[in-house]
Parts: sequence; C-alpha cells; structure tokens
Amino acid sequence: MVEKNFLSLKYIFTQAIILILIVSIPLHFYIESEIENNTFKDKIELETYAKKVANKIYRFSNSQAQEFYFPRSNIFKSAIYDEKGKEIFSLLEYKIELFFSNILRKDDRVYFKKALKENIFGASYLVVSKNITHAKMIQNVLAILIVIAFLVLISTFFIIKQSLEPYKKFNRYLENFIKDAMHELKTPIGVILLNLDGLDNMYENNKMIKRAKSALKNMVVVYEDLEFFVRKNRVEHPKENINISNFCKKRVEFFMDLLNSKEIEVEQSIEEDLYINFSQLELSRIIDNTISNAIKYSKNKTQIQITLKKIEDTIVLKIKDEGKGIKDTKKIFNRYYRGDKISGGFGIGLSIVKNICEKNSVHVEVNSQPQKGSTFIFIFNNYEDI
Repeated sequence: MVEKNFLSLKYIFTQAIILILIVSIPLHFYIESEIENNTFKDKIELETYAKKVANKIYRFSNSQAQEFYFPRSNIFKSAIYDEKGKEIFSLLEYKIELFFSNILRKDDRVYFKKALKENIFGASYLVVSKNITHAKMIQNVLAILIVIAFLVLISTFFIIKQSLEPYKKFNRYLENFIKDAMHELKTPIGVILLNLDGLDNMYENNKMIKRAKSALKNMVVVYEDLEFFVRKNRVEHPKENINISNFCKKRVEFFMDLLNSKEIEVEQSIEEDLYINFSQLELSRIIDNTISNAIKYSKNKTQIQITLKKIEDTIVLKIKDEGKGIKDTKKIFNRYYRGDKISGGFGIGLSIVKNICEKNSVHVEVNSQPQKGSTFIFIFNNYEDI
C-alpha cells in the first residue's frame, strides 16, 4: 500500500526546493537592485548634506563672525581635513583613511568625500557619513517570502490532494479486494481442513493426507496473519482472563500435523493454571507465529522446547528450536523482512507479533546462533492470580 504521509512529505519537500530555486533568481536580482538604489540614494543624500556644510564653511569664511558652529545632525556625521589628509575637525565616530575616491562603504557606514575651495580653516576636504540601513529592503524580502510560503503551502496542498486521489482509489480497491478474497477463502479452508481430518481418521498414517494437512495449517497461519493485519485498526480485540497454560497446549496440538510431518519432537514444560489478561486473537498470533517459524526453519528430526512458568511477578514463555538460526535479530521484527527468501513467508508475522507485544507491554527477547537455533522469550506482566 502507498505510504501517504511519506509521499506527501516527499512531494512537499520537492516542490518547496523547486520553488525556492525559481524564486531565488528574481529575489537575487531584486536585492542587487535594491542595494544599487540604496547606494545611489545614499550618495545623493550625502552629496546634498556635504554641499550644505561646505556652503556654511564658505559663508563663515567670507563673514566677520568670530565663532563657527560646525553643522551637526542625528543622521549625518562629518569631518574636515587639510590637503595632506590630516584631520582638522571631526564628528565621525571612527577614524578613516582619506585616500578613497568619492564613496567608501566600511562596516555599517557609507562615506562621501568632497573637495573644498579655499576657506578660513585651511580645509581641503570634507567627509560626511551616515549609517547603511537595508531595513526596508529586508522587510520587503520577508514580506515576499511569507507570501511565497503561503502560496506554496496552499498550492501544494491542492496539488497533493489531487495527485493522491488515484492512489486512494487504488488503496480502497485493494483493501476491498483483500477483504472479499479473504472472506471467500475462509469457508473453503475450513471445509478442506474438516474433510482432511475425516480422511486422516479413515486412513491412518497416510503420508499424503498428513502432508496436505500440514500445508493447509501453514496456509491457515498466513491467512490469519493477513486477516489480523487488514483488520487490526478497525476491530477491537477485547481482553479476557485466559488460562495461558491450556492455551499453549492447544496451540501445540494445532501444529501437531506439521510437527509430525518433519518428525520434530516437542518438549513441553508448562506450569499449570497460569492466567493472563489478554486478547485470545492477539495471543494466538504471538504463539502461532513463533511456533510456526520454529517448525519452518527447523530441520527434520530435531527438537522444539516450549517452557511456560511464573517468575516473581511475571509469566515467561520460551520457545526454543534447533533450526538454522537468525543472522540479524534486530531486523526480524521489521515488516516484510524475510530471513530466508526461499522458505520464508510474506514477512508480516513477526511484525504483527512485535506490534501486539508493544501494545500490551510484553517484553520480547530473541537469542540466536547460526546453525544452532533460536530462542524467543515473551515476558507477560499482566498475569492474573486465579
């Protein structure tokens, strides 16, 4: 089935990257243009203020006044220098070298230099400066980005909604098909199993009948896994007090045909009358999948040990086989992972087991050695004293 959330996030990410790349080009030119415009504007303002200061110096030089008040401003700072670049008077915050053409940008300020005519101060150059500010440009860029982000989200939402519609229809069709197919399979599987039991009673020790029963019971486990997988989010599995001791014995009995077909001996060490509060369907998925895998991956004429006992405040179930072992015990609970692609199933059984255990706070341990076998340990905390 399609992973809708993954597709949506992937699509949104892709669209966002494309739009950022598209928008960044005109945005780059806009920023360059704004900087150029601001530079030109700063030059005009500095030049205007420099003329104002220069005119005041000239008027004072031609007047008979005794005191000169050097022009001051909250925006502009200024200074005068002699022909060798020596400072005569300065309101500048930082000292600068006079050797630049007309405009100098340094740190966060811009400087303009103007040559002066002969005056009473012996000043040859006037330098005025102001802070460089791109506040308006930054506001405009942020406004553009916010608008673009909003448009991206809106457009992406509608695009994803439209593009995912065929997948939704396909998923609905597939789910309905699986449910219908499983409904149609349930009755014939039951009928076949019933008739095989009858034939087995009539013709004892018939190897062909026993092989057919074994194969059908494997099919039953896969069928029940698929049914649980399809219905798990739609059907509640009520808990009840279950005699897990008797339950384990019944599940072993269910697999007896499979065990006999491979001449596998089962050694049961099951403590009597242990109870847990659990769903029967979920418990059967845990035990059936574990026993089924133990049989599937074990060689003929080996042994499976099933141990059930109470340890302090827990009930511990161990299922140990003498099979081929597991190469990577960390991956076996991943959905669709198959340790053996030849004899393995769909790879959903142990994933279902893991989900049930997590849901019911059942601790799972797996110990395995290649070619020596595996041990699955389930620790139930929600036992009931009866």
